Amino acid sequence: MNAKVAEWLDRAQADLIAVELLLNFDEFPTAIAAFHCQQVVEKSLKAFLTARDIDFLFRHNLPYLLDLCSDADPAFADLESYISGLTPYAVEARYPSDLPLNPSVEEVKAFYQQAQAVLEFVRRKLED
Repeated sequence: MNAKVAEWLDRAQADLIAVELLLNFDEFPTAIAAFHCQQVVEKSLKAFLTARDIDFLFRHNLPYLLDLCSDADPAFADLESYISGLTPYAVEARYPSDLPLNPSVEEVKAFYQQAQAVLEFVRRKLED
């Protein structure tokens, strides 16, 4: 694994740890936790694309990144349900917006499990 791929994965893992830490509190900013879940997925997909030398635009659009991954490996299409709710949290959760996003703690827990699953999926793919 090259250094750039490892860096993407390390940063994805750091975002996952941030969510784990937030989940330890009774109250926490759920939109920020969801943002970190989105980042885990985004960075994981970018790690795969980097490992396969596939060019991508630096966008926070998970469906776009997943499409590129799916073109290289059709198994990635199975992840679509894991990413569908996370894309809005890339930007809208960090800035004032007309569409405030305030996921419930239960939603954040589900996002966390989805993000963790995507990261593990990508790691397995990169081991092949």
